[in-house]
Amino acid sequence: MAEQSRTLKVVNQGPDLTTLAKNRFSLQVAKSVIKDGELHFNVVWKSQVLAPVMQVKWKPTYGLNWTSEVPSPGLMITLGGFWKQCDPGQVLDIDETGQWMQSTATPVKDYLSVGSNNYSIPEVNGIHIVVGVQSAPGNFDIIYVDETELGKGMTAQYQPQEQIQWWYQTGMRSSTMIEQASTKKETGDYSAPDSRTGTYSKTSSYSYTTGTWKTSSP
Repeated sequence: MAEQSRTLKVVNQGPDLTTLAKNRFSLQVAKSVIKDGELHFNVVWKSQVLAPVMQVKWKPTYGLNWTSEVPSPGLMITLGGFWKQCDPGQVLDIDETGQWMQSTATPVKDYLSVGSNNYSIPEVNGIHIVVGVQSAPGNFDIIYVDETELGKGMTAQYQPQEQIQWWYQTGMRSSTMIEQASTKKETGDYSAPDSRTGTYSKTSSYSYTTGTWKTSSP
């Protein structure tokens, strides 16, 4: 059975929407990944132009890529390779040309694994692995960049999580490193369906007066 879609619907109206618009805020969304037992949010996955109703949808299908450097907060990530779908429990290697290939390394249950990095760049200690969530067949949006370099012959494991964060901030920031948010961040856990509806859906609204989010399922 195919995995169900997850949906975040953000709704704002009246004075709250007017004030958000005056501040030229856009909706920013981040998605999490576990590495070495720690949960990380470090990339703006989605930016959406402010509107009364905004929706973000995804299915839990993931891929790997890499970059030669991690940019400063607020700057866009530049990819160095091609995306390759990687399912939980699958292992991929990076060959001498920087391309993905199947690995003979032992898989790690529930993790996307790099069995061995065989690619190197002169005067750089290693590359940085990038994790993405599928936006269309063969295409992925960046959700995480490993800030630790992966040197030649090294391995790494990543476990995408169905937890997301959202907030308001100026500008369109997709595929940039997260910097300080302009409003409080809200967190939603989509790892299990709603007990009443059986769907993975949440609706959220922001009060500019109180500076708080109100989120419900669905």
